[in-house]
Parts: sequence; C-alpha cells; structure tokens
Amino acid sequence: MTMKTRWAAAVLAAVLSLAALASAADPVGVLTEIRAERGRVEVKRAGESEWRAAQPLLALRPGDQIRATGEARTSLVFTGGRGAQAVTAASSPFTVQPPTAAGASDKVRGLVGGVTDFLAGKQKDLAYLPLSVRSVRPPRVVQLQPRETKLLPGDVTFEWTGSSTLRYRLRVLGPQGILWEQANLPRNPVVYPASAPALEPGVRYFWQLETEGQPMQQAEFQILPSAEANRVRESLDILVPASLPGYPPSSIALMRAGYVLRDGLYADARRELLTALAGDPDEPTLHLLLGQVYDTIGLGELAQREFMEARDLSGRR
Repeated sequence: MTMKTRWAAAVLAAVLSLAALASAADPVGVLTEIRAERGRVEVKRAGESEWRAAQPLLALRPGDQIRATGEARTSLVFTGGRGAQAVTAASSPFTVQPPTAAGASDKVRGLVGGVTDFLAGKQKDLAYLPLSVRSVRPPRVVQLQPRETKLLPGDVTFEWTGSSTLRYRLRVLGPQGILWEQANLPRNPVVYPASAPALEPGVRYFWQLETEGQPMQQAEFQILPSAEANRVRESLDILVPASLPGYPPSSIALMRAGYVLRDGLYADARRELLTALAGDPDEPTLHLLLGQVYDTIGLGELAQREFMEARDLSGRR
C-alpha cells in the first residue's frame, strides 16, 4: 500500500468514526414545528453530505444542520428544558449544539426535559404511507373517547362517529353491572349525568355503543386517583406560555399533549391536539402526535389519515 493510499484510508476511517460518534451521541433537540408551505425545511446529519426533508419530531444531535428555504421555518426544542430555537432562511444553515442551561427553574427544566425526551421517541417514518388521504376513510361507526384511557376527575363525555340519521344506545358498566343506560340518542357527544351513580377513581369502567345494523362496541376507561390527578394538573399549569417564554404556541401544545399521552390520558392528549389544530391546522407535528394517539387506542385508519397529513404538510410527499 502506497503512502497516498494509506493516507486516504486513514482520512476515510476518521470520517466514518466521526459520523459514528455523531449518530451515537444523545439527542440535544427535537423538531416540534415545520412550516414548509412556501419553501422547504431540510436536515443534514453530522458527517453526511446529503440534505433530506425534515420529519416531524425528528431528534437532532450535535453537529446536525437545519436549513429553511423561501418562507419556510421550523422550531427546535432543546432537551433538558434548555429553550427553543427558530430557524428561518435568514438563520440557515443552523448547526445544532447543546445550549447553555436556560434560566428556567429546575422544576420547569425537569418537566420540559422529560416531555421532550418522550416526544423524541415518537418520530415515525412517513415515507411508506399511501399516496392519497382520500384512499383511507374512518369507520362508519366507531367509539372515539373515552377509549382505553385514564381520565382526569370531572365530566366524562362520550363521543363517537357514525351517521347522523341513526339513533344510538349508550350503556355504562361498572364491576356490579349497568350504571346508566340511554337509548334513542343522536350522534352528539353525551355527558355522563350527575344523576347516575358516581364514577370512582381507579375502577375499571366500560361503555357500550349500539346502533341498528352494527355490532355492539365496547371501550374501557378509568378515573385517575386524586393524588395523580393533582400532579397532572400542576404539571399542565407549568406547561403554559408564561412559564416557557420563547417557545412557540404549537410547541407548547405539543408538549402538553405529550405529557398526558405519556401518562396514559389519551382522551386528554386528543383534546389538547384537536384544540391546537383548530388554531393551527397546517402544523404537521400536531397531526403526527394525534396519529400516535389514535394508533395507541386502536383507531388505525384515523391514525393513517393523520400520518399522511403530517407527511404532506412537512413537504415529504
């Protein structure tokens, strides 16, 4: 082997080693917003030469780069509660590096850091989804919420999809049998009435849905005990703009949904995400996490619709 060949081999080995170290490093941030309607958001991994379209909830490591073109923009939330970074064409390319500790309290940093780590694990490869959203439709009648979920104490609202021309029978069951039943219901959300037996924390309950020409459906739920509910509410009171200056609104909504999703409160996660999407319907990360909620509670077709929305809105179609 000539000296030139040995030198080239050594350089290649060093490059591969650096790339391996970069890929093995812990993530320091997660992409929580991607706005690519009039431009593109792309990422280049440390040690690589190719720019690729950014994915919602993509975990980034030191040395990775982000760039936005045109009017596109993106937001990176750093792990450990160390703040957020917006990237536009004017600030591109942005090289990801661990920031210095933010000025927030230890409690805020710990809470935001835990949620950010959880969200980093919710990324999904969107490359192999069907081409058209129209090719997947939700089931004709399906229980939406509560569905295999824990709930914060308070009103319990039952929600389902189906034809508005049909009438439905709803039944709630506990360990001792039927607690409440109502027939001839329209397809509208129904609140468990105060006149019915109280729902106790920690008890497994079921609600059944029946309508003409459809098999009976059943889903489980339980009320969170007071101590756990207080802890969840206190945490949600922290995950607000006043405690998180510099964090975009949709990123805060995403973290609130991620927090309750992590604790098995799928109905609350869905509600947080639907509320955020009502104000920001073109944010792909919100659609992606809503798809994860639907996937977790067994609503695969609804999950597919949300995943395809996330893919198309992030510019990966």
